[in-house]
Amino acid sequence: MLLRIVLFSLLIPILFFSCVSQKEQSTELVSKEDNESWRFVVTGDCRSGSDGSGVNEVILDKVARAVSKEDIEFVLFTGDLVYGHADRKTLGDEGALQRLEKELLLFRNTMEPVYSKDIPVYCVRGNHSATQRYPDHAGHPDHRPIWPETKKVWDKVMSGKYSMPKNGPEREKNVTFSAIHHNAMIIGLDLYTPNLDSAANTDGSYPKDACRRVNQLWLDEQLKNKQEHLFVFTHEPAFKVQHNDCMHGDSSYGIDFSKYRNRFWESITAAGARTYFCGHDHGYAHARIDDGDGNFDNDIHQFVVGTAGAGVNIVPEHNGFNAPYLPVAQEHAQKYGYVVVEITGAKVDLEFKYLDESTDTFETVPILSYYSRSKSQ
Repeated sequence: MLLRIVLFSLLIPILFFSCVSQKEQSTELVSKEDNESWRFVVTGDCRSGSDGSGVNEVILDKVARAVSKEDIEFVLFTGDLVYGHADRKTLGDEGALQRLEKELLLFRNTMEPVYSKDIPVYCVRGNHSATQRYPDHAGHPDHRPIWPETKKVWDKVMSGKYSMPKNGPEREKNVTFSAIHHNAMIIGLDLYTPNLDSAANTDGSYPKDACRRVNQLWLDEQLKNKQEHLFVFTHEPAFKVQHNDCMHGDSSYGIDFSKYRNRFWESITAAGARTYFCGHDHGYAHARIDDGDGNFDNDIHQFVVGTAGAGVNIVPEHNGFNAPYLPVAQEHAQKYGYVVVEITGAKVDLEFKYLDESTDTFETVPILSYYSRSKSQ
């Protein structure tokens, strides 16, 4: 069944395009013993600009307060908690790390309405948390490289009740992790740990093409633990939406990492994933990633949920290194907000709750319903 959704705003004339969400259902009904529902929220990208505090406190506070009122079990935060881009050139190494620590603490404080209710917030790093500001050569391989020292600050601030599960690979603990909730496995993946065979720059940083790949060996082991549902998230889209740099590589300078992305995509497809969450682009965007077999029921849906304050300028293009897949745009919104995922046995329902800034309230739009692959086959 096709559900056509059109949103209007007094400030932004058209926020959704191709605004059709696909309703996927099996004819098999959920049994009575599976009727109890549980829910979680997805949001991310709350950073400010370079001239701000590091966090868009105004929007993140509104999102956090709204999320804290939801009946949820946890939050997935898709990265770029802060502006970061450690400015070693201007502040020196110690000053740059102190600034990053201050920004991450501000994120924690602004999210306190959620943390105070003992709701776990599973965060992955974004590029802003892991990179240094200089060299600042947009469109070139040396642009804003990864600085490994930033992870020490992450581990210091995101500790105790703010930490992630510590079951990731040795070099990625607290940034790559898995957790099981009821009948679902949750996997958060880091994209900014340099490969062991990569050479460092003279200042100890690493070019971004030394990263941008998941730890596939670790992931394959996690996927052996079969659950009815699988929800995977990282910071960057697997398939380009707007930014030229994402898991496909970087089309700004012809770096094609699609073979690594495809291996990742094949693995989560085989494990039964139907959704993939990310951020990096600013706003909300939904695409079905068509694998070409003619069966929409085994396609994964990519959701960009960069909706917590970094901006709302998303315009999907889907013109990256996509082969052999085809991203099929569903809907997008230049709006702040969050996605709510509700699981009832084998059934999953997703809705986007967007901030209407003219009324300072959150409005709800259904975006997808489906059954787990075990039910729909």
